[in-house]
Amino acid sequence: MMTFDQFRVGDYAVFDRTFSQDDFSAFSKLSGDTNPLHCDQAYATEHAADGALIVPLHLTLAPLSRVAGMIFPGEPSLYLGHEVKAIKTIRYGEPLRYSARIVSINQSHRILSLRVLALRGAEVVLDAVMQVQARSEAWASGPSDLIRHAAKGVALVTGASGGIGGAIALTLARNGWRLLLQDRGADRRREKLVEALNQIGADAQFVACDLSQPDDFGPLSTALDQADDLDLVVHTASPGVMASADQLVAVNFSALKRVADTAVAKMLARQHGSIVLLGSTAVRASPPDWEAYSGAKAMAMNLVDGIERRFASFGVRGYTLAPGYVATRFSDAYRSDSAPVLLPGEVADALIDLVSAREQPGNTVFLEPGSITRGKFGLHSGAIAPEKMGSPAPSPVVAPSQASSPAVVDAIAPLVRAVLRLPGNHDLRGGGLDQTSGWDSLKHIEIILAIETQLGLHFKSSEIEATHRYDDLVAMCAQRLTAGAHGS
Repeated sequence: MMTFDQFRVGDYAVFDRTFSQDDFSAFSKLSGDTNPLHCDQAYATEHAADGALIVPLHLTLAPLSRVAGMIFPGEPSLYLGHEVKAIKTIRYGEPLRYSARIVSINQSHRILSLRVLALRGAEVVLDAVMQVQARSEAWASGPSDLIRHAAKGVALVTGASGGIGGAIALTLARNGWRLLLQDRGADRRREKLVEALNQIGADAQFVACDLSQPDDFGPLSTALDQADDLDLVVHTASPGVMASADQLVAVNFSALKRVADTAVAKMLARQHGSIVLLGSTAVRASPPDWEAYSGAKAMAMNLVDGIERRFASFGVRGYTLAPGYVATRFSDAYRSDSAPVLLPGEVADALIDLVSAREQPGNTVFLEPGSITRGKFGLHSGAIAPEKMGSPAPSPVVAPSQASSPAVVDAIAPLVRAVLRLPGNHDLRGGGLDQTSGWDSLKHIEIILAIETQLGLHFKSSEIEATHRYDDLVAMCAQRLTAGAHGS
């Protein structure tokens, strides 16, 4: 027996599918679609971009019927409709993973709103939103075995035996996470952490490997492959400040990229997850002789920012938590006894706050004793707080906070999100054409047309070319509106 009120927002299901030319033959008989791009290799060789046959969009949508009729809600399903965005072409024989997640529930009308993604590894190739109604409140067949309930999954912490890594592991365990902990092997620091974890009944697995050595990655790769419910990665591992540039880049950037390449695909299947880098305030003002360390951290922060831009709209966030000096052995040699420092537990608490407040804008937190600043990394990092509008800049390549009022941002952001079908809380800053999910050349024209219609502006071709970045687009609109207000 199953009842409608058993469904919860965040419930999800995942299954795999591959399409063959035999599938197309059956589809063609039903649909009447005999387009040669789907079935004639010689034609595709001449006319397709890469010479390969393309699976018809409506064939790739067939699994949505499985979602509605067999999973959400199943037996009493009444399919109301869907909206689809075909992001990438799909080829025959490609393994795809379909992820369906409940995003909202209308209890009074028994309607489920679902988001369905088709994934090719860590690439989203199809994005659909569908509405399905249950014809009855209860039905005889039970819930699908594919349904998984939203819950805290597995958290990977690299450098877990370090001062900050250990504090983060303990705090995550106290907050209900199951732990996958990477370090370089058994030693006294690990023993102390194991004792502390055992005292609170933590569910923890240790994996030993040297992240500076690509050939030593095997145990961690195996553990990641087996962690289907991976929901959080916290990368705290780093060599010392005076390590070689090669070592610093290998651990801070290369190892993180290797982990993220696996983790993002798993998180996309859940449509939920976070990749968090333990950064450093040193990237803002590199102390003497810290150039390699600061540079490696900046590389990693840029990687995480790219994850945020590409995947935040699909539920996978990329964050950087960048503390100042922390009272650990790592920074002992570089701070004076009188200098204010953070405690490892404060960093751990800030991490929990960061990944819990997913609706807040900004994916970078700079943490100092007595202060916390949340914003964006890069040219526009810093607190997300509107500044007063100043004189129009001569060039549009500036941050919105420098050239536009909050009213301009508030007017443009919803238009862009609506065209791109992004969540209302999606942070657009730093994104743009080929950087923000769904923002291609055609969508850029749609965005410009929407802004012209709503704000009464008109853009020249040269101006359109200069607004491929969201920040530039906002600044350009601010300048045009300011000029109009002054009659110029």
